[in-house]
Amino acid sequence: MDRDQDHRDRAYKIWEHEGRPHGQHDEHWRRAEEQHEQTDQEAAEVTEANQHASDEFNGKGKPKGSPTDRPPSTVAPD
Repeated sequence: MDRDQDHRDRAYKIWEHEGRPHGQHDEHWRRAEEQHEQTDQEAAEVTEANQHASDEFNGKGKPKGSPTDRPPSTVAPD
């Protein structure tokens, strides 16, 4: 779905939710744009968090020489 159609659909839903008032189309369009921008921002944050988690899981975010890079000790503790 293209961005303009998404805005139209959102604005229409806002208009319906408010009881189909007359003469407030500019306000409904503005609110639809705000909702779209908020959704885009939230999606970007989730994508960034997922990428960070994936990098950590795959060892890409770990500095070289960290304690987990050493082999386990073969000497049993006393």
